Amino acid sequence: MNGHPGLGYFDEGLDLVEPKLYAAVRKPFGRAQILPPAAYRSKIFADLEDEKIWTRGWVCIGVQQQIPGAGDILPFTVGNHGIHVERLAGGGLIGRFNKAQHGGCRAIPAQCQTGAKTRCSFTSCGYSRDRAVIHAAEVDEDLRLAGQYLGDRPERLLPVNVGCWGPFIFVNLDSECESLADRFKGLGKPTAPYFGAGLKLVSEQQSELGSNWKLAGHGFLENPSLPFAAGGANKPARPARSEKPVHAERLYALADDYAERFSSLPPLAGLAEAERGNARLCWLFPNLLLALMPDSVMAIILQPLATASTMQRTALLADQNAAPDFEELDCLWEEALAGAADAAEARQLELEAWGSPLKPGSSARRLPREDSAHGYDFQKYLVACILAEHEIYWSAPLYSQPRR
Repeated sequence: MNGHPGLGYFDEGLDLVEPKLYAAVRKPFGRAQILPPAAYRSKIFADLEDEKIWTRGWVCIGVQQQIPGAGDILPFTVGNHGIHVERLAGGGLIGRFNKAQHGGCRAIPAQCQTGAKTRCSFTSCGYSRDRAVIHAAEVDEDLRLAGQYLGDRPERLLPVNVGCWGPFIFVNLDSECESLADRFKGLGKPTAPYFGAGLKLVSEQQSELGSNWKLAGHGFLENPSLPFAAGGANKPARPARSEKPVHAERLYALADDYAERFSSLPPLAGLAEAERGNARLCWLFPNLLLALMPDSVMAIILQPLATASTMQRTALLADQNAAPDFEELDCLWEEALAGAADAAEARQLELEAWGSPLKPGSSARRLPREDSAHGYDFQKYLVACILAEHEIYWSAPLYSQPRR
């Protein structure tokens, strides 16, 4: 972020890093309240998330098959920082901060400091919308692209940690971060059957939601009307015991005719017979949503565009031997995600209309309880990140400081 964290984070009359503000949020499940509305509508809170979440944790930015060729570049804005991941000649990946963090501007324009990603006509940067994957041929033909992302000496750009978990690419902007394997320790075995080497990317889309990114994740897990499911969740969720959970999960029973309707999709190799009748929905904090199906994987990558706007990047993966017609499955997912988006947007409007937020100890009306175990798990994760103390803070943007 561009402000000095030592000056604090204040908005709506609240100290957003005061532990007492979150005392009611951290109560045991069933008695805990929802996050303060400022968490969903305050630009200052978004700046706080940039400092405590997006620049210090593992963030999913895409799928490996999106950049298959040497020299292909995947741009992604992480918080307020424009980065890219490039495929190397040997097949590996390297991550770097973009050469031009401000799109070539000498200073950050006023319109880029509002907390909403701008539609810049020049290029992608830490304050603008990302462009699509840049293939190697485009970089060779367009020197402007090469200059904005790679510069003349890409080896001198500030590095970004890159790791892969199954087919997904993750980055971490913290030079002293935990390993990706440690981050998802314990999830490797249950997800291994879904992430076999035979998965291929069969479709991808982007859409914008009119809600905060946190509500988009909540809506995905809480949507009760998935068109391929037999009904509600068939396994009651319990909140995680950890103070900083890694993920939240919900299990659905598939409709009896699911296998018949999608007979052209071969089941994923290695998946136990008992798992072939379920849909497993996961939210890997902070921004990767997964629907693990017996024959496919739907991934949704969340990216904040503004306090009440989220980019939803979807990627459907299936067995490499699957038939090429995925129209019906795509339509079903479009319907399912539209329902989740509607719920998130309705919740956003409700929170924006909420009156002045509570100060600790005030007599104003109390916020409602968080009655979702999945939402409660995410709140614990978020609050743990917000209240974490770090040894190093910088008064300048992260990309201008090679050591934090």
